[in-house]
Amino acid sequence: MSRALDAQTFGSLTVIGAFAAAEAAAAFLSLHPGSEAAWYLNLAVFRPFELARAETSPLRGLFGPAALPGAVLLLAATLAVRACRFRFGVAAIANLCFSAAATLAYLSLGPGAPARAAGLLPPPALQGPDLAVIGLMLGSSALAFAVSHLSLVGLIRADRRARAAGA
Repeated sequence: MSRALDAQTFGSLTVIGAFAAAEAAAAFLSLHPGSEAAWYLNLAVFRPFELARAETSPLRGLFGPAALPGAVLLLAATLAVRACRFRFGVAAIANLCFSAAATLAYLSLGPGAPARAAGLLPPPALQGPDLAVIGLMLGSSALAFAVSHLSLVGLIRADRRARAAGA
């Protein structure tokens, strides 16, 4: 069971860490607007997060001045729930992180995503570093999502077997 908890925790930490890193990059850009590295991080690596900060985004509430300390607290809470081996808490956080990562990917790839360049052919929505960030988030959180559901099914089956053996 600890492998399942580890996989779920890893998926959650990846998503929360990416949100925290994107918020830190935005804060770095606001402090150093002339920095090429800050612009690269915000426009190339964390571009999907910039789209999520738009007024019409359903994820807009996750960003703002209190987002970075909130993300750090959520990272600590995730680790604390894992340390307590609270299976439902770990699974709930993993499922919420998967839904946040999927929503972010949809905002980046969906029909409302802004085009990157003008031309006759549609430009690729994600490529390079932003594709890597979204891919890592979706992959790790999808694994955590699947493991949480498979472990629940395993617990239900074990409970049914125990009841059948006792009857």
